[in-house]
Amino acid sequence: MKPRCRTRCEDMLRQTAESFPELYSPGMRAIARIFRLRDLIFENAQREMARFDLSPAEYSVLSVLRKTPPPHALRPSDITKGMLLTSGGLTKVLKTLEDRGFIEREDDPDDKRGSLARLTPAGIAFSEQVMHAVVGGDVAMLERVADAPAVEALANALQPFTEALDR
Repeated sequence: MKPRCRTRCEDMLRQTAESFPELYSPGMRAIARIFRLRDLIFENAQREMARFDLSPAEYSVLSVLRKTPPPHALRPSDITKGMLLTSGGLTKVLKTLEDRGFIEREDDPDDKRGSLARLTPAGIAFSEQVMHAVVGGDVAMLERVADAPAVEALANALQPFTEALDR
């Protein structure tokens, strides 16, 4: 994956201050930096996923299933909660993961009309390997510019915002 050509965040903020001083505020600077950090983290995560030949959607499905208590199985409709996938898009992702031996589909014992997607033992091991690589790579990226206490302080400082706005 090639990195995008982009204006550095601080340069963009300087341009905003010069061109739109009425918009240049602590809130605007925080949001711009959060967006840029999100982009950088996502680009890093995509590089890690690519090493495992996974799309972001495939990674998301594997991580959702792995975070689910054993037997790591969910109905497809429960997998899509919080994901930006249509049911058709999820069907394609599930088929790819099934073809790779990472999930199995089985009848839902609680709903004879439905099915469950369940991680296989190989899928559990693979998803753990990928999740460690992706999350570890993202954390390592942050820790290249700040020590662990600073990263923890950032996480703690953002928590009230995510809790309040997620409601």
